[in-house]
Amino acid sequence: MPSLSMSLARTLCLLLIAVLGSCGGLLPNSAVSRHMANRYQGAVNNAAPVAKVIHDRGIRVPDEGAEQQLLEQLQAELAKSDDNGAFARITYDLTRGNTLPRDWIVQSPNVWGRRSTDLPSGHSDTLPMDVRDLIAGANRRVDVTLLAPVPKSQFLNALRQALAALAARGRPVTVRFLVGHYPTAEVDAAAFLKDLTMGLDEVPKARLTVSVAAMRSCIVFEDCDSYSWNHAKIVTVDGASALVGGHNMWSADYLHDDPVHDLSMRVRGPAAASAARYADRLWEYVCANLDRKPSVNVATFASGAGQLQASCPAPPAALPSARATGGIPILAVARLGAGITKDFANQSELARDLMLGAAQSDIRMVQQDLGFGLGRADTLFPDSTVDRLVDFLRRRDGDIYIVLSNQGAVGKSGITYSNDVSLQTLAHHLRDTVQRRFEARDPTWRYQIRIGPDPVNALLCERLHLAPFRFGPDARWPDHGPIASHAKFWMVDSRVFYIGSDNMYPVNLQEFGYIVDDRQAAQEVLDAYWTPLWKWSSEAAVSGHGVKDCIFREIIK
Repeated sequence: MPSLSMSLARTLCLLLIAVLGSCGGLLPNSAVSRHMANRYQGAVNNAAPVAKVIHDRGIRVPDEGAEQQLLEQLQAELAKSDDNGAFARITYDLTRGNTLPRDWIVQSPNVWGRRSTDLPSGHSDTLPMDVRDLIAGANRRVDVTLLAPVPKSQFLNALRQALAALAARGRPVTVRFLVGHYPTAEVDAAAFLKDLTMGLDEVPKARLTVSVAAMRSCIVFEDCDSYSWNHAKIVTVDGASALVGGHNMWSADYLHDDPVHDLSMRVRGPAAASAARYADRLWEYVCANLDRKPSVNVATFASGAGQLQASCPAPPAALPSARATGGIPILAVARLGAGITKDFANQSELARDLMLGAAQSDIRMVQQDLGFGLGRADTLFPDSTVDRLVDFLRRRDGDIYIVLSNQGAVGKSGITYSNDVSLQTLAHHLRDTVQRRFEARDPTWRYQIRIGPDPVNALLCERLHLAPFRFGPDARWPDHGPIASHAKFWMVDSRVFYIGSDNMYPVNLQEFGYIVDDRQAAQEVLDAYWTPLWKWSSEAAVSGHGVKDCIFREIIK
């Protein structure tokens, strides 16, 4: 929140999170286990727990041994959650013929093995330049979805340069920015648009249309029973190229001292059009709700028009059929949160739970958190997802690796990257869940006299590898602040992986990401991202094979 001091910005951010955690409203559907979900009555709708949808619609996990490809199976199962196919190609869309360019993995800061005192200047300067170059290459349309606060300094300058390049070319290009905003980070669409388009009126022969929407679809104390706004991070151009992932365009947090760790990916081909269609759906909501102020406000600039207009742009022309550029299948998965539709449209979490349920040999995760604790008397966990992890531990012989942001991590903007859930709290929850499974199979299990290690602890200490995020040998920055991770990454069987905006901790926002099933891409992300990340994070692991003081043994002392 650039106009505020860091301390005030952090205070307001924490206040918002406390409001989210403590006020009434429907719980996010991932916060309910499949055992509890069966108690929910009524039709499947936007508030239905994922586990209830799976149960009621007879949805099954993909089978790696089947003839049909995994992503084809997954799309077919997702379709069972969607009455009449209303969200096909919007919240789930399988495309083939995609290419991942040479530098498709976008990780920042890419400084594995460095000391925290030894980060090079300009460690992440390529981020805004990547955005600039992608947008500047547009021929027809650009869609950018963001989370408030709006870009400033380097990111804002990069966007201005991209728009100036488009204007100078004289092509009729439509550029739309959609910003998810919330009560402590209200966005004035017209003011942001004015910043973006400064000087563009003076470009001769320009035929540029630029629109900004600030939106939230649901706030309990305003209009509905949940909290929801755009959280997707998308730049998609001409339905042919896209940058999708976790990165926000926040210069203070990503480009300067003590940078936040994050992960995104580039793609070329039909999957980029999946992102554009998702943006279309959000704009459809915005333009149908212009009277919902201050939750929705819009402004549009058109070359030669003089003044900004408080109106939506004309709907963009339909995207042409995207030309296949390669052979990589990618399933775009998304969710519409609350307030946009009353139907179930959370195929992102549903796909995640199904793929975790399909795991045979290993599961890897890099997340900000798995729990949500700020402002709550209790802690919310994604129990439908936790169920899948416990299923894996009970039925398979493989390992689960989880790397989380450090408790108390805060960016230089004052925004928090920790939900105030300690590794001890998470360990308690995981252990309790596994123990309940043992007791469900044998009600006398709790009272049995045992000689030797506790079987729950033995299972978790051997096969669940839990660690705080590290990029090198240091646990903290030189100013003693905890290191932050904002990545949203999971991988199954060293093969199928997700990169996007959807956190695993329970929230109810609009999200978008890609699931990729390609062995070469999987190996590239293992080599360039996971292997160095785990090399350094594992040095601080609190459980897993070889960890002397396993946290699951410590918590029952």
